[in-house]
Parts: sequence; C-alpha cells; structure tokens
Amino acid sequence: MIRMLLLAVSCSVFGCEPRLVVGERAASNLGAGGTAGTVGTAGTGGTAGTAETAGVAGLAGMIGEGGAAGEGGATGEGGEAGAQCSDTGVPVPGMTDPIAVPWSTGFENNFCDYTVAGGFFVGNGVRKIVTSPVHSGHYAAEFTVDSSGAMRDENQTRCVRQGALPTEAYYGAWYYIPVLAKLNDNSSLWNLFHFQGGDTARHMPGGDSSQDGLWDVTLVNNASETSLQLLAYDFINGTVRKPTNPPTVPIGEWFHIQFYLKRASNATGAIRLYQNGKLLVEKTGIITDDSTWGQWYVGNITKGLTPQDSTLYVDDVTIDTTGISP
Repeated sequence: MIRMLLLAVSCSVFGCEPRLVVGERAASNLGAGGTAGTVGTAGTGGTAGTAETAGVAGLAGMIGEGGAAGEGGATGEGGEAGAQCSDTGVPVPGMTDPIAVPWSTGFENNFCDYTVAGGFFVGNGVRKIVTSPVHSGHYAAEFTVDSSGAMRDENQTRCVRQGALPTEAYYGAWYYIPVLAKLNDNSSLWNLFHFQGGDTARHMPGGDSSQDGLWDVTLVNNASETSLQLLAYDFINGTVRKPTNPPTVPIGEWFHIQFYLKRASNATGAIRLYQNGKLLVEKTGIITDDSTWGQWYVGNITKGLTPQDSTLYVDDVTIDTTGISP
C-alpha cells in the first residue's frame, strides 16, 4: 500500500490548526478513472484581497494542505473519460523518498506522470484533461472550483508531487486564466503554487500534524482592483514577499510561473519568483525550508472570488536545476 497523508483543517486568517489523518491508496488503483477517493479538506484562505493590504494577517495563505486517500476529482483521475495508468514495472516512490530531477509533465499521459512518481490529487473540484487551450503538445489540464462559501473540498483541485525536495531546484508551470476574477475581501484566496514540509523544526512533538507550510505563490488584486498580480508568502518567517513593480497577470493567454527554492534550515537559503522570465522577488540569506521532506501543489484553490466559479488551465509542469527561460 502507498501511504498518503490527509489533512482536515480548521483555519482563520491568523493561522491554522491542522489535524492529521492517515489514509491508504492501493498501488493497483493507479489511474482508476472516474472513482473519487477520500479527499482532504482544504484549509481556509487568508490571501489579501489587494496588494495594498497584503502585509496584514489576511495574507496568511494558511492552506491546510491535504493528501488524498484515493484518486480524487469529481470526474476521476482520467478526466471525463477516465484513464488507466500503465504499470511501468518501476516501484512507486515513497512519501519521503527523494524527488528525482529533472521531472516534467505536459499531461500527454493524462495525470499518470504524477501517479507513477508517487504523487496524488486533492479536492472535489473538477480536474480533467483537455485539448484546448494547450501550451504545447496535444493536452493540458483543466482545474475548475467553486469559490463560494466556507472553505471545503469543492474550493480546490490540485496535483501534488511529494518526497524529499531537491537541495536547489526551479519549480515551474504554465497557467492560462480565461476570465478575470476579483478577490472580494481580505479573507479571499487564490493560490497557484503551495509548498509544505513534513517533520519540520516548527512541529511540536506529540502534536497532531507533521506538516507545515513553507511557501505560497498567490494571486491578489492590484491596487485599483482591475487586474491580478503575483506575490509569495513565506510561512516560516510569517511575511509577504511582495514585488516592487509586479507585471499584470495576463488574462486569456498563457503565462509562466517559476519559483526557485534553495532549501536551508539556517540563514543560507534563497528564493526567487519569476513571471514569464522576469524576476519579481528575490530573497537570500534566510531560512527557507525546515523540513525533511515536502509537497508541491499545483492547480487551483480559491475562496471568495467574483465570479464565484473559477476555471484555469495548467501545462508543462517542471522541476529542474537550471530553470526555464520562456
């Protein structure tokens, strides 16, 4: 059996109190299309509604990220039609095994590049493979969620890589947002990347969770609330890493997000956030990762958007040591 972590979370804008539940997923069920597994409850948002207020507790971005005890998604792992991942004959990596790099997926093999690498899926939003729009190849992934009400499974659908993260790596993905949406207030959330660590130095022995947030890459309104921009949230240091003059996130066209993470449990770490190859944020000489293994979430998790239904597309997800210059 492959052991997965399932987190049910109760959060406020001031923090989270995650509860750990351990689930299991049979290796023989890799890629079982159309059957939803038990999905972790998403944590609540805390991303600020505007860049101007991003420094307050509202941007906590405290997403109590959940593993999945089974193949999630309203339409199953294979999307609308379902799909079966081929048995490669290679053992599926364990939860804390090192993540081999380089790694990439363009969803040409459905979601199987995640499954065979020991990844998993969270959320009850709709996750499926589409033929349009695509950034390259023939396919991309669509993630549709409902941002209304309190944070729940329907607010998220995401793909997760897990294991011991590389000492240094660039994490990248192409995103396509077809319709502009607005974050309603300081309790709203629209998160695109989330990193969390297992067995962190912050974790209290005897507590009920072995995972803590590390980094978020999040969308917020610009100052005039007429467009969107990216920023990063630093969980360890409890602060926003906000660009000085960030570019607008384009609507109706593909754009690239890349996050460089040099892991360090002392003040030798570094992070960099890029949009379409432009450096937005750089911070060096800080603690960046106090964990022994981690998870990287890609997809869509929202709360409090207008319009309330949120669909976006992802393609060409990568982990490598050299980075990509779009």
